[in-house]
Amino acid sequence: MKKRLIEYLAHLGIGQNKFEKNAGLSIGFINKLTGNMTIKTLDKISSEYPDLNINWLKTGEGDMIKSVVNQNNVNGDNIQGNNVSVNKSQTDHFIDLLRAKDKQIDKSQAQIDRSQVQIDRLIGLIEKLNNI
Repeated sequence: MKKRLIEYLAHLGIGQNKFEKNAGLSIGFINKLTGNMTIKTLDKISSEYPDLNINWLKTGEGDMIKSVVNQNNVNGDNIQGNNVSVNKSQTDHFIDLLRAKDKQIDKSQAQIDRSQVQIDRLIGLIEKLNNI
């Protein structure tokens, strides 16, 4: 595990001290590492370095870096990222909110249009009065 962790640091191009500090580990942690890490330690590392494949770190199996999710949704829009999840009920709620805002905008635009007609009439009346 220590060897793989050092390999990951080389991939990142950072030293052990910086890694330990960023992950909230004690200084010299990597040098003292002789066996497996606790779940708490792995969680700290995973939280700070989400691209690191923890299974690879523990077992050496798979790729060092997590693969990137690249999916197309039903509309063909591209979704990219690590561990992407979309909650359909939240998405539906958001779409409902957008539709409600669209209706509100349409009502406001209709009111603006009516107001503009009234303004144009008033300007016409003022111009006629000024010509008298």
